[in-house]
Amino acid sequence: MNVKKIRLIHFRNLSDLSINFNSSLNIFIGNNAQGKTNIIESIYTLMRGSSYRTADDSNLINWNKGKTYILGEVERNEEIFHINILLQNNEKSENQTTQLKKIIKVNKKYQKKAGLFKKFNPIIFTPEDLQIIKSAPSIRRKFLDEVIININPTYYQYLKNYNRILFQRNTLLKNERSKHEITNQLAAWDQKIIELGTLIILYRIKILQKINQKAKIFHQMMTENKETIKLKYNSNVLTDYTDDKEEISKIMNLKLKNALEKDFQLKVTTIGPHRDDYFIMNNTVDLGIYGSQGQQRTAVLSLKLAELELLKEKENEYPPLLLDDVMSELDPERRIFLIQLIKERAVQTFITSIRLDNLSEMDVIKSAKIFQVKNGTVEEQ
Repeated sequence: MNVKKIRLIHFRNLSDLSINFNSSLNIFIGNNAQGKTNIIESIYTLMRGSSYRTADDSNLINWNKGKTYILGEVERNEEIFHINILLQNNEKSENQTTQLKKIIKVNKKYQKKAGLFKKFNPIIFTPEDLQIIKSAPSIRRKFLDEVIININPTYYQYLKNYNRILFQRNTLLKNERSKHEITNQLAAWDQKIIELGTLIILYRIKILQKINQKAKIFHQMMTENKETIKLKYNSNVLTDYTDDKEEISKIMNLKLKNALEKDFQLKVTTIGPHRDDYFIMNNTVDLGIYGSQGQQRTAVLSLKLAELELLKEKENEYPPLLLDDVMSELDPERRIFLIQLIKERAVQTFITSIRLDNLSEMDVIKSAKIFQVKNGTVEEQ
């Protein structure tokens, strides 16, 4: 899979830009705040229909313009897809509030964002991804859920329905009516919570095992077999590992009932996969608590490379790899390892960097396309 070209009109600080990409390595160099990350973001948005940096699509439109176009050509399994995305701010005359119109077309046919999710799955790696290890459980759950959605898009609907039902259950717990009356109503929601929660836990356990197997190999290669990464699911439903669907459902049902009084007190649902987490260990050390910056970077890189391999297994070709300002975060040995791995696997890769000398020790850049980015303009060198 590779992105052949892109055209951007009024996308953030990129006013009118057309780029033809290399099928292997594309490097964007320039000072900070010139537009390098915006280019990476536009490639991701072209393939997914939304940004990884903001939940508000209107932020993608140049601040003094009313609309933006993202147009591109993507090749997948020898088939060409022409993708057109329009984002336009429309003012409603009654209250002057702005509403965003989004139109997505693939090969001139209207397409929902979910359709892009099923077809295209770029891997994005940014310095913020260190938060997968360092930050709250919600960040780790988000990463794992996104990997699962890329591998099996139907999981997105399970997750969406679970969160909708969880919201309804929490709303009931906040209701001021009698506890007896609310308890009777909760029973109906609990059945759905158990059904969907069981599926989510099963998906997470199985995919985490696959990530662990592949991340372990990359991690040992980067640490010369001195360190071993291990991922372990930490569920507030399960105390012991099981992948038996009926057993998980029974345990979750029992725990929901036992937690009912606590749920009433806190007015939230305390049992379910929305509270789960997983440990990222290096040998016997929890990297989130005791890991050094270098160990954390190596672990996150291993997770991203594992994701890359899992998607290759699914699609029989590698997805594009987007590396936004991560080379400066890696030591020279890790940079060489990553670029060599990309070269060996024929992965189309997009890299942003302040200076080319971060990459100059690698022969592979001789065959790369190198772009200078300055004040929202791009010039191929």
